[in-house]
Amino acid sequence: MQDHYDAIVIGAGIFGCGISFELARRGMSVCAVDMNAGPGMGSTSSSGAIIRFAYSTVDGVRLAWEGNQYWEHFGDYLETDEHPNGLARKVTTGMLFLRSDEALHQLYLQTLAEAGVPFEDWSADKVSTRHPWLSTALYGGPCSPEDDAFWQEPIGELPGGLWIPDCGYVSDPQLAAQNLYAAAAAKGATFEFGQRVDNLVLAEGRSAVQGVKLRTGRVLHAPVVVNVGGPWSAAVNDIAGLTNTMAISTQPMRHEAHLAPAPDGLDYERDGTIVGDVDQGMYFRPAPGNNIFVGSTDPDCDGHEWVDNMDTLNREITEPIWSRQMLRVAKRMPEFGVPHERRGLAEAYDVSTDWGPIYDRTDLDGFFVAIGTSGNQFKNACVASHLMGELITAVGDGHDHDNEPLTVNGRFTATPIDMASFARNRSVNTASTGSVLG
Repeated sequence: MQDHYDAIVIGAGIFGCGISFELARRGMSVCAVDMNAGPGMGSTSSSGAIIRFAYSTVDGVRLAWEGNQYWEHFGDYLETDEHPNGLARKVTTGMLFLRSDEALHQLYLQTLAEAGVPFEDWSADKVSTRHPWLSTALYGGPCSPEDDAFWQEPIGELPGGLWIPDCGYVSDPQLAAQNLYAAAAAKGATFEFGQRVDNLVLAEGRSAVQGVKLRTGRVLHAPVVVNVGGPWSAAVNDIAGLTNTMAISTQPMRHEAHLAPAPDGLDYERDGTIVGDVDQGMYFRPAPGNNIFVGSTDPDCDGHEWVDNMDTLNREITEPIWSRQMLRVAKRMPEFGVPHERRGLAEAYDVSTDWGPIYDRTDLDGFFVAIGTSGNQFKNACVASHLMGELITAVGDGHDHDNEPLTVNGRFTATPIDMASFARNRSVNTASTGSVLG
């Protein structure tokens, strides 16, 4: 049984499988370790898997636009036809950001234009014409059903929305991880499932990583270890001795997403679009079976459910959150009938200080992180895996990434992607919306 590798990846979700593939295709011997029974069985399987491009920074938009090209050419990117369960695919629906926050609307217009992403600035009339099932009522921001303001009449009408035609979603997020797993395995990567990392093996003086110790006592040796533990990543950083060493920190947060039937007479799976609704603190998209997948943008009025112990995380859908989200959908879709059966997913996301990801090296030589994905980075899993492959290779060749941040040209768009934007010690992005949004 092999115990020595060039790199060990902690986690085998969409990012863990993606990074394993990128390292293996560069000729490295790779072992990915995951506590679950198979690929993509953690928070990946609960992702809304939305592919969107409206971000508060140009670098964020460029990353997402480049990432979209991977999904558009996913089968070719994987470089293998061995997918026994089929291939995940992108479903293009377009996305409509309702115009309720003028500053955010203008910011998105600016960043999308600078990044060269196609969009249209729609009037309220055009929103109603294109999506007649959608109410353009303006309520003045989200609030809880326990608040009397929730039940008051609209204060006006939304002035329109931002339409981004190339947005969509990945049909099956867990299958996408399985596809990347198969691609990595075809390149020689190995996977240890049902195994939990209990500690790291460090060089004398704790200056560099040398491998991992599993809970079974088995030791896997490697000069490179990549933390892609999702909501477990903060705990992995703790055992690496990296607590309080980064300007951007991460913490797991519990989050629910719900599934509800579309209104009678509306083929939402065929004719629907993704809707971002900051006015009601939610987003929703089409889902198979003519359903609506509903998520929260985490408005302040809802609070944040931070997780202290991932081993005791409640993965059941709770009635108060379910009812709140269904009532919000009903305000935006007048023909929506609030369902009684609770359906959905509850999982924890790895949330960073400013809800932006960290794709970086660390103060511990050989220890890299792809963390803080905050529930909104599924779309970027492939491009971020490429970035991490380039970073790990460059640092291994002696590049000083901390003082000269790496710039990577996109594989598809050739757009320069400045990795300083995703650094552990970057300045906090105060323009961030602070939300999951797929």
